[in-house]
Amino acid sequence: MKIKSKWFGLFATLLMILSLVFFGNTSAKAAEAKELQNVISGLELLDQSDTKLSPDANGVYQILTNRAYKLRAVFDLEHYNGDIQNGDFFKLEVPAEITFYDNHDVELVDLATNVPIADAHFEGHGDNQGGTITVTLKNLDQYLAAKGADTVKEVKGTLALNFLYKKNVSNQPVTFDSPSLQTTIIQTYNVQTLSEETDPIGKENFAKIGGQAANKAWTSAKLEAAGSKASGQYVSEWKVRVNTSGENLGDNLVLTDTLPSDPTTASIQYIPESLVVYNAPSMTESTSGKAADFVQLVEGTDYTVNWNSNYTNFTITFKDGSKKYYVTYDTTTPNDGSKVQNMVSVAKADGTLVTRRTNTTETTFTASATSLFSGTIEASSAYTVKVSKVDEKTLNPVAGAVYVITDPDGNTVEVTTDAEGHAVSPQFDEKYAGKEFKIKEKTAPEGYELDETEYTVTLGQDRSILHVKDTPKEEETTTTTRTTTTEETTVTTVEETSTTITEELPNTGTGNQTIYMVIGALLVVAAVGVLVFAKKKDSDEDK
Repeated sequence: MKIKSKWFGLFATLLMILSLVFFGNTSAKAAEAKELQNVISGLELLDQSDTKLSPDANGVYQILTNRAYKLRAVFDLEHYNGDIQNGDFFKLEVPAEITFYDNHDVELVDLATNVPIADAHFEGHGDNQGGTITVTLKNLDQYLAAKGADTVKEVKGTLALNFLYKKNVSNQPVTFDSPSLQTTIIQTYNVQTLSEETDPIGKENFAKIGGQAANKAWTSAKLEAAGSKASGQYVSEWKVRVNTSGENLGDNLVLTDTLPSDPTTASIQYIPESLVVYNAPSMTESTSGKAADFVQLVEGTDYTVNWNSNYTNFTITFKDGSKKYYVTYDTTTPNDGSKVQNMVSVAKADGTLVTRRTNTTETTFTASATSLFSGTIEASSAYTVKVSKVDEKTLNPVAGAVYVITDPDGNTVEVTTDAEGHAVSPQFDEKYAGKEFKIKEKTAPEGYELDETEYTVTLGQDRSILHVKDTPKEEETTTTTRTTTTEETTVTTVEETSTTITEELPNTGTGNQTIYMVIGALLVVAAVGVLVFAKKKDSDEDK
């Protein structure tokens, strides 16, 4: 019988070896990360308000020394559809002369699932030495679970690098030729330091910067008292420079700040508690943050502020118009890729408007930004039209509004806003990208007026979002008997048509690895069972 037990031992050993093979296969497959190439389609130069800059007639970008700019990379992994996994990465090598400035590693979050599916790492090589940006995919298994899908495709997005030049250069070509680029990109910069004598663009009287989304939790008792949303996780940060050149503009200088009402921009509100006013003696045009000599001023003593009823407009009256002022505040923000805007003007006590710069006639300045924290990423090629509806007075979401969306061929679909005030259409074919869709309200929610306006959005532009505000009906004072009824709601389910893929499913960092792990575990259990049985047999025979 000892011979049998030996055979049992050999069989168990074989099972253990097979299990190690399966587990080893799993580890090997999980480690097969690769560098993605030809995925960055463009590099855009932006100022710190996310405004895209254009070269002059000679193709040269005119920028200033020691002033922060952004380089926004636009990437698309379509070439790797069905062939991406956790750990896959791409790099952008930034050439010398450029200096990385105030960059922080970030997670890129897919908005549809709220799953972070990539990390962006910034590594500067020192002053005037360039650096490297690395984007690495992760959590694709979590993304698939959230979508109920089998494969990841159509991953695309943007990512911005903060940089500056620390020395003057004359018409210097900067060549970007990383493997991640679809084609070599050459940008030519002319960088100079301006003085009051050589400044060809005049002196600045006032300016607004900011609007970028920040991960900053907030609460507001004042917004709550106005019937609006009282807290959130993200804000848009804004900064205003007033009387930058330090001229004597007289007593009671007035700053007016307005959030424009425009269907192409998000409906946002000031967070009044966030407003801070500084006296800023050393402020210059390049000041983007509080300097050491800035002194916070006291409302009611150094200035007064007035808000409108729903916190979409305010005025600040500065008692001494000869000082420089730096004003900071936050607004609510959707953090969904929508555009946010903010407009400022400055007037003397007699109502005379101050021009934005000494050599221009502009008396207002509007800053725009994209409301999306730390870059964008999405893993979907779907094109949809979205409606975001809020109360005109409180800016709270409005549910139950029915809209008719008409495509360029005249086909229509109805959507209804949900509890968050959002309505999303079914997916439209890619052939409609860049074309206009008509949107019109069919049924107004209870307590609101029907909006007769016919809006248009361009599919794929500004995320195809229409922002609208609903006008409440005037309340009537009547005696009513409350009757509670249950309305039958018809839910229309739109089934997505998927194409059956007969080829092998792509490796996303899970999939086949899971199968190998299960088989390996079963083999281990079997081997242990055989060994235990063999030892028991030997023990029984020895008795």
